[in-house]
Amino acid sequence: MVQKTETKKARQILHDVIFELQNVSESMQWFLSYDRLSELLEIRKEECLRKVYQFKASKPQMTLSGGFHEVDGDLLVDFLSWNLELDEVAEEFLKGGIFFSERPLYELRESYKTLIQKTIANHKLDQELLLLLTAATIDFDDAVDSYLMDKFEIDFFVRRSIHQFLEKFEIHPEYGAEEFLYEYLKSLIPTKILNFRDITREFRDRTYYELYGRFRETKKKKKKKLVQSVSSEVKDLLSFFDLEPGATITDVKKKFKELLKKYHPDINKKGEEMTKRIILKYNRLVELLGT
Repeated sequence: MVQKTETKKARQILHDVIFELQNVSESMQWFLSYDRLSELLEIRKEECLRKVYQFKASKPQMTLSGGFHEVDGDLLVDFLSWNLELDEVAEEFLKGGIFFSERPLYELRESYKTLIQKTIANHKLDQELLLLLTAATIDFDDAVDSYLMDKFEIDFFVRRSIHQFLEKFEIHPEYGAEEFLYEYLKSLIPTKILNFRDITREFRDRTYYELYGRFRETKKKKKKKLVQSVSSEVKDLLSFFDLEPGATITDVKKKFKELLKKYHPDINKKGEEMTKRIILKYNRLVELLGT
């Protein structure tokens, strides 16, 4: 009975924390100070700080900045899971529409890809138009790009996959989740993570066969040139984050959080555009370092 009472109390505290973040959230940007956290946990500030420092001992990447920002969402989830001894913290944050961990975001990316692939697979090919576009371009993929852009709107796929995602997880969209996810997907579309040609590769190969009755020849990549190009891009991106060559993804993540906190709109009123640049460059750098 005592354990059930404690669990019920822990869940109430969790709901109070989520309600607090929902109240202060603007486009899923929020800040929870240690002072306010101690009140929500119903413990003295000194005790809260002691717990935070104890928790930090197992999280070397964690920086102490007076509280948790939305970029520290994964850390806040882990802290509450550890402190309240609850397993459902990440799930409740997701439903509350205030923070998405990597797992559901990965699922969103995959559903976006699947939606495009299924829609295009059911599409009746306009061979006449595609042949016309192919004759007007040198590269077949350029022609297919033009064809698909004429037949489909990328924005439709983005918004539709977000709508399905919100419905599936029963997420409250009124705290900025829909806007956040829209910007998130749009920022990844120019990168390799959601590269349109990779997503539609099967359609392109099948279409080529339908038009010409033979399989496409695989182009040989100029490996040296690619390596040099990527290395140069990595160097420029590392320089943006004030990091030296050889920096790890952990180093990048740490710098990423530092910059986001510096240019966070709550702190820097003119930092919105810079924040978008930071996120785009971070996503690209992590992608390159991971390959």
